[in-house]
Amino acid sequence: MNIVDGEKIECSRCGDLIDLDDANILGKSNNQTYAKPLCDDCLQNVGVPKGYELERDVSYLKTE
Repeated sequence: MNIVDGEKIECSRCGDLIDLDDANILGKSNNQTYAKPLCDDCLQNVGVPKGYELERDVSYLKTE
């Protein structure tokens, strides 16, 4: 994941920059190294596949 300016992240599907407050992280249940940030539009298109978890609050990733 590439955090930009301490509070934005790039959607892994469309490339748009989104605030960490609005980001969704799609990850494998048993694999902490696989985490894909998605914007709301891309999340609607992709959904949450079986075996994946969705994390909506990633504000802890912010850096000042």
